[in-house]
Amino acid sequence: MNSAPDADTILLPVALRDTALSIASLAGNSAPQSFTTFRDTCKQQVRALRQQLTAAGHPSDVVEDAVYAQCALLDEKALSNLKGNDRDAWEREPLQVDEFQSHDAGDELIRRIERRLAQPQPVLPLLAIFGAVLDLGFVGKFALVGHDARTALMRAISERLCRDPDTSSVLVVKPEGVRRWNVRLSPLMWVAISSIVAGIAYLALDQWLNASIARITH
Repeated sequence: MNSAPDADTILLPVALRDTALSIASLAGNSAPQSFTTFRDTCKQQVRALRQQLTAAGHPSDVVEDAVYAQCALLDEKALSNLKGNDRDAWEREPLQVDEFQSHDAGDELIRRIERRLAQPQPVLPLLAIFGAVLDLGFVGKFALVGHDARTALMRAISERLCRDPDTSSVLVVKPEGVRRWNVRLSPLMWVAISSIVAGIAYLALDQWLNASIARITH
C-alpha cells in the first residue's frame, strides 16, 4: 500500500471520495433512496475513513481531525439539501453529535484547521483533506464572518502544501485497478458534472479530487 506516489500529488482516501459523491448527489437534487439508507451510507463512510487512516498508520488525533472534518461537511450539506422531516431528523442528531458529542462544527472545524496550519511540521495528508472539505463547499462560521476569510484559509492550506512538499507520510488509499488521472480541471466543474451525470459521478469525482490536490500542491 505504500507504493511511492508522485512527489507533487497527494491522493485522498477512498472514503472521502465516496463522501464527495454523496454530496454531489444531494446538490444535484438526486434524493436518496430513503433517509435511513442515506444516513447509514454516510455513517459507513465515516467508519471507512477512520479505518483507512488508522490502517495507514496515522495517529489517533490526526484520524479524529479528519473524521471530524468529514462529519462537519456531511452535516452542513445534509442540512442545506434535505427537506421536511428528513432535515428535521438530521438536525436533531447530526453526525458530529453522533460521533463526537459536539454541536459546534461550524466554529470547531475552522479552529482545528488553523491549529494544524500553525504546526511547524503539519501532517500533509490531513491538510489535503481539510482543503478538499473546503473545496467541496464547507462554509461553517464563514457564513457569518464573510467568504474572504474562507478564501484566505484555503489559500493558506495551498501555500503550506507547496512550502512543505515532503511526501514521506502521504496517504495513498486507492482501490486496485483505479487509474490516476492527470487532467487538471476546475473542482467546481467536476461537482457540476457529477450533479448532472450521476451515473458517472464516482469516476468524475475521482478525477476531480486528484486534480484538485495536484493543483494545490503547485
